[in-house]
Amino acid sequence: MQTKLSQKLGQRLALTPQLTQSLKVLAMNAMDLDAYIEECLECNPVLEVEERPADPAKSQHEASAQEAREQDEWRESGDNRWESMYSQSSAAEGPDMRDQQWQDEQTVAQSLHEQVDRQPMPDDLRAMSHALIDMLDDDGYLRTDLGEAARDLGCDADVLEKALHEVIHELDPPGIGARDLTECLVLQLEDDNARDALARQLLLHFPDALFESDSELAKQAECDVQDVAEARARLRRLDPFPGHGLRGQESIYIRPEIVFHRTAQGDIQIEVPGYGWQGVRMSDQWQGRSWQGSDREFIDNATREAKWLLHALDQRRETLHKVATCLAKRQRAFLEYGALGLKPLTLQDVAEDVGLHESTISRVTNGKYAETPLGLIEMRRFFSAGLPTRGGGTISVYRVQLRVKTLIESEPAGRPVSDQAIADRLCAEGIEIARRTVAKYRESMGIPPTSQRRRQAGTSRHTRR
Repeated sequence: MQTKLSQKLGQRLALTPQLTQSLKVLAMNAMDLDAYIEECLECNPVLEVEERPADPAKSQHEASAQEAREQDEWRESGDNRWESMYSQSSAAEGPDMRDQQWQDEQTVAQSLHEQVDRQPMPDDLRAMSHALIDMLDDDGYLRTDLGEAARDLGCDADVLEKALHEVIHELDPPGIGARDLTECLVLQLEDDNARDALARQLLLHFPDALFESDSELAKQAECDVQDVAEARARLRRLDPFPGHGLRGQESIYIRPEIVFHRTAQGDIQIEVPGYGWQGVRMSDQWQGRSWQGSDREFIDNATREAKWLLHALDQRRETLHKVATCLAKRQRAFLEYGALGLKPLTLQDVAEDVGLHESTISRVTNGKYAETPLGLIEMRRFFSAGLPTRGGGTISVYRVQLRVKTLIESEPAGRPVSDQAIADRLCAEGIEIARRTVAKYRESMGIPPTSQRRRQAGTSRHTRR
């Protein structure tokens, strides 16, 4: 054995404290970031929050307006000072008291059961309605097959069908108890409204054309372009998940990281809200002082950490804006028309567009939400795998799943189509897909196989006889 010195040339990534903090800040959502900044403000005396000066004229105007409103209320309702004092004391209650009040609120399931109990109906129909409510999933959908449910409950399938259509579908919130997304949206549309009638027609007869332009869709539906635009606006306001945590799960508070606005000209405008860290800066009161010994070391470390934090916040905002710009460009149809306009998009595609690593895009989008014209959605929803088409392009997996579901729902009674037949039909339409892929999509949507659907159809015919 002998000892010797040697040189070796190589490259490796060293995670410095500054890089570690930047990655940590980038991966946080808005709520966690606010808590982290609050902790940094308490521990680091170099950091402070810039307070915006109040406008004296505006404050005086608001005070005068408030006094005028109080005078008007006093004239209308008389001397209600005791009631005002009581309401003010109630408004000043601590968070513990408000948490207790929120815990006492009804869940959606409790409200549905109470609505059924208040309505006059036969006892057997009431019992079936309560049973159907217990079968709903967390989004408010009925995923259970009615034939199997009727056998489990030992009742007639027609009675269960009647309870679903005449009782459950009439409850509030609208759309509860739907079997799929299309039925959920249709249940929320009014029968005596012309705009809702057109929206129902577009939803049922032109689902694949909803992501097209207004003029193209109006041409296919043979109606006016303005009517199509109003019908689309109505569809965007419908709630695809009427259950919203049917069993009363703990509320999760969300702040959007990115806001997509639609301008009057039809463009998509991007905003990255700053929230609590908008005014974080380095304090001036420690500048120009001479420190000695441990005090100097402490201030130097605090100053260095403060600069790292401010740099990390600037990088986070810049990265979010880059990713948002790419998403607005690549998924414009999704922002305008909803899930039917979703195009195939991967993390790698966005990473190549913005010039960042794929892991960085994953940190930006994981666990974060965006405010869009369609509502508050998770940023992961912008990404979708794609299947190749015959023309050399790709099609979103979500649209293929909707097509598979449509083909199964339109199959003849008692003659269900096989997975291979669905694959052949999609291949004829230009979508290159294998039978096992169709089976995987069918199972993910909770649709039983061909043999089970055939048995269910036979049992249903036997029950009707």
